[in-house]
Amino acid sequence: VGAGREVVTAFGHSALRITDPDLGIDNIYNYGTFSFNDGFYWRFTKGELNFWLSVVPFQQEYYSWAAYENRTVTRQALNLSLNQKNALLNYLENNALPENRVYRYDYFYDNCSNRIDAALKKVLGDSIRFSPENVVIKQRTAGFSIRQLTHLYLQKDTWGELGIETCLGIAMDKKINPAQFKFLPDYLMWNYDEAKINQKGVWLPLVKEKSVLFQPSPNTAAQNPYSPVFIFSIVLGLALLFSLPVLHHTFFARAFDFALFFSVGVVGLLVLFLWFFTTHHARVNLNILWANPLNVLASFLLFSKRHNHRLAPYYLGYGLLLGSVIVLCAPQATQDSCFP
Repeated sequence: VGAGREVVTAFGHSALRITDPDLGIDNIYNYGTFSFNDGFYWRFTKGELNFWLSVVPFQQEYYSWAAYENRTVTRQALNLSLNQKNALLNYLENNALPENRVYRYDYFYDNCSNRIDAALKKVLGDSIRFSPENVVIKQRTAGFSIRQLTHLYLQKDTWGELGIETCLGIAMDKKINPAQFKFLPDYLMWNYDEAKINQKGVWLPLVKEKSVLFQPSPNTAAQNPYSPVFIFSIVLGLALLFSLPVLHHTFFARAFDFALFFSVGVVGLLVLFLWFFTTHHARVNLNILWANPLNVLASFLLFSKRHNHRLAPYYLGYGLLLGSVIVLCAPQATQDSCFP
C-alpha cells in the first residue's frame, strides 16, 4: 500500500492477503493494527506501543486504503505450492490467536513489513532466495543509513521530518545492511520482485503475478506554505532586526529573546526525556548540542535585572558551541547526516 498524506502513513504499508474463492475466504492479515485508546499518545511517546495481527475481510481494508485514504494498492501473487499456502495460513492463524497476536512495535526493526518477511521466511525456510544487494543498487540507495532512507519518504512533510530528525538519535545514522531495508514496505515489495523460490528443484520467481489494484487520483491539496525553512527564515530575520542598536534594548527584543530561548530549551527537555526515559531510538541524541535545556532557565533570567548581566559568559559559550556544530555539520549537509 502506497504512502498516505499523514506522517504516520508516509512510509506505506504491507499486509498479507489469503484468498480461496471455493471456500469463500478473502482476508487481509494485517500486522499494522493499533488502537488510539488506552493512553496511545503517552505510550507512543515512551516507545511502548503495542501492535497486533488482525484478520479483516479484504474488501473492508481495500475500501479504507483506496476510497478513504486514496493510496496506491499493489498486489503480488506469490508462487507457492498448496502445501506452502496451507503452512502459511496455519502460521498466520496461530499468530492471530489472542495470546500470540500482540507485539512491541519498533519503527525500524519490528514493524508490519518485518513481520511479513519473518512469516514467509519461517514457513518457506531455505526454499526462498533473496537478492537485497541488487535491490539497493537498482534504487541507488546502497550504503544508506536509516536517516537517509526516511528522508526520501518525508520530503513532502517537512514538519514531520523535522520532528523525526530532532527526536531520534544517532541510531538513525547507522549504516544497515541491504536485507534490513525491508523495514520499508517499498523495499519489501522490491525484494519479493527479485526473490526466487525452489519448487521441485527448479528456482522460479517468488512473485508470479503483479498488478496495481488501485491507482490514486492526483493529490490536489495545497502544499503547506509555512515550511520550517520559511518560519525559521522569519525567526532569523527578526533576530537580525532586534540586534540593531536602536532596537536591541527594547521590550520587544527581550520578548523575542525569551520566546526563542524558551522554545529551544523546551525542545532540549524533550530530547533529554526521549533519551533517558523512553525506549525509542533516541539515545545519544546530539541535537542536545543546539537544543540546550538550560535555555529555559536563561529565558527567565533575561527579565531579571539582578541576574541578567551573568548571562554574558553563557551567551559566549553557547555561541561558540553553536558555531562548532555548524562547522562540523556543514561538510555532511549533503548526506542528510551530521554525525555519521
